[in-house]
Amino acid sequence: MKPTARLFQCALCHAQAIICSKCDHGQIYCSDSCSALARQQSLRAAGKRYQATVNGKRNHAARQARYEMKVKTNMTHQGSPSVYQCVSMQQLENYAKKPENDHEKVLLICCYCHQPVSSWLRRDFLQRRSNKKTFQLQANPQAP
Repeated sequence: MKPTARLFQCALCHAQAIICSKCDHGQIYCSDSCSALARQQSLRAAGKRYQATVNGKRNHAARQARYEMKVKTNMTHQGSPSVYQCVSMQQLENYAKKPENDHEKVLLICCYCHQPVSSWLRRDFLQRRSNKKTFQLQANPQAP
């Protein structure tokens, strides 16, 4: 029996992705590259917020002054940019495979482990069961 899967939309590239229940740990990105790119954007935004503060401005000015003192003796003019040749793109034709019969089944695979999954897809996370026993507090009628 194939494992169940969750269908979700990547929070960065908005592509639809399928992830099996074995690999599903609450991911919101379709791949590691989208995750790394989102992390990079988050760090850049945090840096901008920090540099907008008084301490951030002060530290940035001190770092820039140290940098200018270091490279002041090594200043030279920039060279000319190299000339790139334009390469014309050939028009590519799309030769999509047409299914031989209309009732051909589609094979769904997990974006992370690349294993086939069930054609039944969830749209929400799995609810994990807790091993903790639940109990209900009861009012003690003899309490003061």
